[in-house]
Amino acid sequence: MNTKTLSALGSDGSIVTRSVLPYSVNLWGSHPDAENDDCWTGEEFATFEEAAACYRDIVMFPTSGKLPKVCGYDWEYVEIDGPGLNEVTANPDQPTQRRHRHARTHSRTQNDREWQREIAHQAGMSFGCDGYNGAMGY
Repeated sequence: MNTKTLSALGSDGSIVTRSVLPYSVNLWGSHPDAENDDCWTGEEFATFEEAAACYRDIVMFPTSGKLPKVCGYDWEYVEIDGPGLNEVTANPDQPTQRRHRHARTHSRTQNDREWQREIAHQAGMSFGCDGYNGAMGY
């Protein structure tokens, strides 16, 4: 098996050793070459065949599988990386990806509005109409 080991100093002063597998499949929120460290999740493999199978499954079925589920199915790019190998593919199911991202963003916005209303109600109970209006931004 073509594995390397990585040793580092642990927080308690002990030496921690970990195997580093040569192939990886990673999901990104933006293009990997954008240099913004936007890698959302990934998995390492010992052989090219294992990594290639995972990569093919993600490209063919972008909304199923363990890696897409981890990042909420709205990943932008999948990358396979290894010795002499680096391939990047955009998410082939852009409509579904955008729908998942919109749903998550809309839900967050809705929760923010509900939270603002709750704070305003409490401010209104404490400081009257001026407190409510101030918390709501009126």
